[in-house]
Amino acid sequence: MRFAIVSDIHGNLPALNAVIEDAEKNNIGDFIFVGDYCLSNPYPDECISRIRNLDKKYIIRGNEEKYLENLIDKDQSTWTDGQMQISYYCYQKIGSDNMDYLLSMPNQMKLVYDDVILHIAHSSEEFISNCEHREWSTAKVAMRYKDSWMTQDAFRTDIHNYLSEDKQFNGIFDELENGIYIFGHSHIQWTYRSYNGKKILINPGSCGLPLDCIDMGIPYTILDISNDDNVIVEERRVPFNMDKYIEILRQSEQFAKANVWSKVIIKELKTKREHLFFFLRFVEKYAAEIEDDQRPFSVSTWEKAYELWEKQYGVPY
Repeated sequence: MRFAIVSDIHGNLPALNAVIEDAEKNNIGDFIFVGDYCLSNPYPDECISRIRNLDKKYIIRGNEEKYLENLIDKDQSTWTDGQMQISYYCYQKIGSDNMDYLLSMPNQMKLVYDDVILHIAHSSEEFISNCEHREWSTAKVAMRYKDSWMTQDAFRTDIHNYLSEDKQFNGIFDELENGIYIFGHSHIQWTYRSYNGKKILINPGSCGLPLDCIDMGIPYTILDISNDDNVIVEERRVPFNMDKYIEILRQSEQFAKANVWSKVIIKELKTKREHLFFFLRFVEKYAAEIEDDQRPFSVSTWEKAYELWEKQYGVPY
């Protein structure tokens, strides 16, 4: 069996199409989708439809789907804040059939092929506690590499060396049953094998919003399980014209309706690293300074904070 593992699309339809096309060129018809199909890019409904139309797919939910679920039956006349504009935009753009389909997906899944078990969840925390996010969250990765571009090989070596030496990780990893553990959420692509190859961790990275400081295209991972239970994992990077896509985003309805969020996302798309975490922290500090305790942040606080953040850190969009 050959699978294309895809995660964290975040409404980026051109990136999703590029990955599906690459997978099909590699004779892959089975897809595993690991959550976060919406929010941050302007094609949430179209991404769900694209996935639904695939013949063979296995799908679980991510954390972003919970945000949409929380808006069901809420009074939309109260949606006047600035912070949640992206969530409101996505909720209003997704058709009812696609929303029902998306929210009917399970949070986790287990697949069995011969003697190989695939455990699928959105976050690695379901399998290895906080061992990934403790030091390899997107914010930590951005601080670790600052303005440096990483190669796939260099990044792979860094995270492998770290995990190999981490006592907490090794204690948890040793206790896992044999099998393949698939997850996303962190927006960084990596793979880790046990010494005997019986246990494998796979994070395909983010298809729609890669944040691993690697400027080499759109990530996803191919999983190949042969009849003799031999497992081959290939980390793919698909060529993608990010500048062209950013121009499309700038002209989108999302850019008009969730302007600040879209500008921060464009910064992330350009630099392939986390900025939203740092912006949210900046807004929190600014709101405290002006003694504004409204949450979610009001439009005026949200937009003024972005204006100040842009001036202070030279944030282009």
